[in-house]
Amino acid sequence: MGNWRGRPDPGGVHVTGSGNQINTGRVGRDQRQVHVGGTSHDIDHHLATAQAKLAELTAALDEHTAELSSPDLARRTAARIGEELDSTNPDQRRMTENLEDLGLAVGAVASVVTIVQALSTAVAALHG
Repeated sequence: MGNWRGRPDPGGVHVTGSGNQINTGRVGRDQRQVHVGGTSHDIDHHLATAQAKLAELTAALDEHTAELSSPDLARRTAARIGEELDSTNPDQRRMTENLEDLGLAVGAVASVVTIVQALSTAVAALHG
């Protein structure tokens, strides 16, 4: 198979200027592309912010247990978000789904809802 200029293509992975990955030839292993915006300092800062908000949320869940719609679900969901934040490659989709579940589990406890919103903002910042 030739490349776009008609020359023989030895195969491999090429990344275009727009960041798109073009695989030519045999492809093995995981080919998913992960994009996390910013410098490593920015990413570390966003991760630290998200982890701090999660710690604040965990304390608020303990403080407002009696007021929550579903305290057990809230704690389990917060723990799943923590597992994602601690992983080497946090899955944004899973965190978003868990944040939605957390919103339902928290109900209308204003002080906790505010922290959930801040955590959502911090998680969104992780992925640009």
